[in-house]
Amino acid sequence: MSLRDPDDVLSGWVPLHDPGPAPDLSELDGTDPLVAEWLLSDHPWAELERTRRRQAELQSTIDRAHPHSPPWVQEAEIDMAEPDQAHVKRMRRSLEAQRQLDDVMYVYPPGLIGPMGSLWPPPGYPPHRPGLEAGGWNLDA
Repeated sequence: MSLRDPDDVLSGWVPLHDPGPAPDLSELDGTDPLVAEWLLSDHPWAELERTRRRQAELQSTIDRAHPHSPPWVQEAEIDMAEPDQAHVKRMRRSLEAQRQLDDVMYVYPPGLIGPMGSLWPPPGYPPHRPGLEAGGWNLDA
């Protein structure tokens, strides 16, 4: 099993770093490529933020629903019921496929998967460890 494979969603691992309580990450722009990657990482804050965003999306869908709700309401409920690990697996594969349209060599950063993922704070969030990048060590820094 290679950690470069976006299907590698680990369970039961212990983070290498306890990031402490999660800050408010609701302002993170999920359309930013670095943020999109980080939100699919195995960082404990990313998991909390994914859960918060998925619950908010479901609530918004339910709020728009009416007694004769269209099928997309049921689809949203099914999506929310999908376990986080399965959701992340599917979304990592989707992100890779999308990015490979422009860069055939793109792979989801292996440093964001598993225990190493706990080392990476959200993009732009201090503290940044100089020389340590999501894909591995940057020896030029």
